[in-house]
Amino acid sequence: MHIEVKNINYIYDKMSKEKKYALRDVSFDIFDNDYIAIIGETGSGKSTLVQHLNGLLKADSGDIKVDGVSIYSKNYDLNSLRFKVGLVFQYPEYQFFSETVISDVSFGALNMGYSEEEAKEMSKNILRTVGISDEYFDKFPFMLSGGEKRKVAIAGVLVMNPEVIILDEPQAGLDPVSKSELFKVLYDLHKKGKTIIMITHNMEDVIEYADKVIVMKNSKVLKVDKTASVFNDDKLLSEANIIKPEQVELMNKLNEKFKNIDIKKIKQKEIVEEIVNKIKR
Repeated sequence: MHIEVKNINYIYDKMSKEKKYALRDVSFDIFDNDYIAIIGETGSGKSTLVQHLNGLLKADSGDIKVDGVSIYSKNYDLNSLRFKVGLVFQYPEYQFFSETVISDVSFGALNMGYSEEEAKEMSKNILRTVGISDEYFDKFPFMLSGGEKRKVAIAGVLVMNPEVIILDEPQAGLDPVSKSELFKVLYDLHKKGKTIIMITHNMEDVIEYADKVIVMKNSKVLKVDKTASVFNDDKLLSEANIIKPEQVELMNKLNEKFKNIDIKKIKQKEIVEEIVNKIKR
């Protein structure tokens, strides 16, 4: 799936005399099997942006095309788009409305035409995959812990088998083990061809998982580039008020001292391999 975002603008206070933009002239492309991180200060427009990608919000101007077709065109099937582009909100409670975990997760599969039995079986498998055990299936979702709520919300999206999976702060509320399990699930989905888009303030997660980064500030996109290029762009990081991650600083300092260090290698495994190779040389 190819998503083209073309010069979209979104005004969040349309009644005000002075226009207040949540998004201003935003453009970028999303391609099949991308793993994208969207980063920037709180209030920069990240969450508003992703709600445009499956039509939950409509731009005041500009266009979004999916496989060459505008989602704003007459008779465009937005429900079909939302099955293909799944969104997990920052606050998982926003996605709950059923009395039990299993019925909540099953809802999307039922809407896709699966029988109740099929939907429940699919939901059980997905819930187990994200780390929710059988004992929670009949519990009231609002009574779960923060981390458990997030897992259930993610399962509710995954059960529809979307082509694009968008997660707003996916690691929030998760303990280290649960977070590791979640990113393993996302990694496996990405390897199977899914497109992953995540909003996060954790730059270490961006480095370890994302191939491409969208940097935002004040409702605008400052840059879209490969992860290593973004974190080695001091001017960009300063403009976006993003602190350079420690592992990037490490590689920069090693290169200053020893030269010929590949500063584009910033994932943990790559750093270890680069240091070992330098020692051998």
